Amino acid sequence: MKRDLTAITILLFVWSNTMLFARNGRDSITTKKNADIIICLNKNKPGIKIPDDFIGLSFETGAVRKNNARFDGYFFSPQNMQTVNIFRFLGIKNLRVGGGAVDFNKTFPTLADIDQLFGFAKLLNIKVVYSFKLLDGDVNENVRIAKYIWSHYKDNLQSFAIGNEPDWDSYKKVDPEIKDYPTFLAKWKKMAHAIVMAIPEAKFIGPDTGSNYPVPGAKKTYYMGQPWTVRFADDLKASNLILYLAQHNYVGEDAVAMNRSASYLISNMLSADWTKIQYPLLLDSVLKPVINKGYTYRLTESNSFSSAIAGGSNSNATALFALDYLHWWAQHGCAGVNFHNKQWVLNAPILMDADGSLQMAPICYGIKAFEVFGKGTTQPLQISNPQNVNCTAYGVGAKDALYITIINKEHGSSSANADVDLKLGAKVNKAKYIALSTPDGNIAAISGLKLGNSAFKNDGTWTPQWKSVENAGKGNLRVKVPASSAMIVKIPY
Repeated sequence: MKRDLTAITILLFVWSNTMLFARNGRDSITTKKNADIIICLNKNKPGIKIPDDFIGLSFETGAVRKNNARFDGYFFSPQNMQTVNIFRFLGIKNLRVGGGAVDFNKTFPTLADIDQLFGFAKLLNIKVVYSFKLLDGDVNENVRIAKYIWSHYKDNLQSFAIGNEPDWDSYKKVDPEIKDYPTFLAKWKKMAHAIVMAIPEAKFIGPDTGSNYPVPGAKKTYYMGQPWTVRFADDLKASNLILYLAQHNYVGEDAVAMNRSASYLISNMLSADWTKIQYPLLLDSVLKPVINKGYTYRLTESNSFSSAIAGGSNSNATALFALDYLHWWAQHGCAGVNFHNKQWVLNAPILMDADGSLQMAPICYGIKAFEVFGKGTTQPLQISNPQNVNCTAYGVGAKDALYITIINKEHGSSSANADVDLKLGAKVNKAKYIALSTPDGNIAAISGLKLGNSAFKNDGTWTPQWKSVENAGKGNLRVKVPASSAMIVKIPY
């Protein structure tokens, strides 16, 4: 099929039969009316090239140190094959080191620790964002470390960063020099200019803003009527120091502080409101103004919630959330997403078990599904969904095929499976699909996920099984997308 594929129509027909789940926290499925969703390629809207390092992870600075957080040895080291295998398998190409630890910890990485970090990055061809202390920070110490990194590892350095989440009140209570946005900016410039005096080619990201207001539940930290991210973009525009603007986004805020339940987390991660309301609010209010000023932006610290609830933060629902999240932001001009991996919080992609072995959390299934089928250029879609079925769909044009990812986020007592008809307007004989699925549709489980009917192993072993798409005649294809699952269809050019 030619690359100028004119239209794709997806008709979702909800099964009318009723199913009853077993007693493991799942609800029974009830009958729903047939629901038609029509999707066509939007030829009037250009696609966006997805950066090669779009998928990233973010870690606290302490993770660079030896024997940190009960891990035996270096977490980041070319000799630590556990971390090497997981990063290589997930296709992680961007690593941000910073977090709250960069400003509030009293012990920092040594030069030997930094050697291990960048040896790891070199082995896997990863670009590193390295953060320096801003709160009560030592200018001379920051310059010393910056010069060391630049002279030894600049090929694997993407940029420097200074401080973390400066818009939170905690900044104003710790450092007497920082009282508000102007005093933060003055100190940030002082640190940055000292580094630039030593390394004229140095580039930075910032401001790694913590609040994602006006997303519901977020604290408003505006200064003089503007988000700190937008003000920072204005104030640094003429400096030529900024590689991209860095914004943090924990969509559902602090789950523990707000006393949320596991079921609350799951229902919100799969809510249609996140893609229809929450994400657009942050984009329109904070990030589009940044784009309009000529910048790119990256979500350098991100996840569904900023703290973890057992059974929710580590549930299979996180896989669908991550797959949806990555596609949505790629479609909206984001340079990349770094899921935060605070050791060993349950919402982290990489966890450590009781034996000290590293394990991939369920969210990694969504990350991997995007890594494999999200390489290329976004293919904007026109979607008609008059009955508001809780499904999203994304297109990505790769070198060899068009990939269509359909995510059925229906869940709970009114969950609906779907028959999906793809009306391509052209004959396709070799279309294939794989599914991201969980046993019996139990999205609240914390294990059992499969992608292409194959589970992931920590050594990078994964043997997906592709299945042929049913030919429905007249150039149509048909796949079944059960509730609480995703389907990726590969349509050869």
